[in-house]
Amino acid sequence: MDLWLVTLLNALVWGLLWALLALGLSLIYGTLGALNLAHGAFYMLGALVSWALMPLVSFWGALVVAPGLVGLMGLGLARLLWGTREYDPLMALLLTFGMMLILQQLATIFLQTTTGQLRHSVSPPLRWPIPVGDRFYEGYRLIGAAIAGVVLTGFWGLWSRTRWGCALRAVRDNRELARVVGIPVLRAQAGAFGLGAALAALAGALVGPITREISSTMGIEVVLVSVLIAVVGGLGSLGGALAVAFFYSFAENLLTALADPTLARAGALLLIGMILLIRPQGLGGAS
Repeated sequence: MDLWLVTLLNALVWGLLWALLALGLSLIYGTLGALNLAHGAFYMLGALVSWALMPLVSFWGALVVAPGLVGLMGLGLARLLWGTREYDPLMALLLTFGMMLILQQLATIFLQTTTGQLRHSVSPPLRWPIPVGDRFYEGYRLIGAAIAGVVLTGFWGLWSRTRWGCALRAVRDNRELARVVGIPVLRAQAGAFGLGAALAALAGALVGPITREISSTMGIEVVLVSVLIAVVGGLGSLGGALAVAFFYSFAENLLTALADPTLARAGALLLIGMILLIRPQGLGGAS
């Protein structure tokens, strides 16, 4: 019984973290109409930058500063790479892939220079063991999940209750009509790219102390899973991405309690992939 309770807690924690990642990716696709292959690199940078800033501003300060810096970098890169040109899906795919390779190499150089290795261990900012029957659950995981939940709730309010969110929804639904009514489409798209990068960076900063390790390649597997979650959720559908992120997390963690973690992840990916057999347009896609 204790094992299953811990498994459910892990599923909740990782569900919120996967939701942060999938939300950022789906937001970018919804407004730009293109997948951001650099999403995993932003996730990695969030973990790396927060670790580098910890001696200066503490871990909790780094949780605020690191996503902000990565978000501003994403905003700047979007403006630099596209400028005043319309976002072309194929070109965006190629540019974000190149961006991912460059950021990964820069992170590798940074880690080798500062630590002399490609991976670096990270300790949680606090232990706070919570008794769960005969076991103890790390309290930091619940704090990280709570932070992710607050950010997701805040984003939902921003998306549904503000003029900026209304503008983004208009760009997602009909760019030409949004341009006609005076919405600066390219600026809105660049802002969405920066916000998506910040969400990915926050997820990375929160995950580092959970996995106890950061590396320059930690975003590769993450972006593949995030893309699948976003596709199954319905590309551009924020609600669909959130639902699939939670379903995937619960499936993976429950299967991990029964089988090898690698097989559990493969099984969870297979389960969410089967949703496409029922709804080829994705869970939140238009019928």
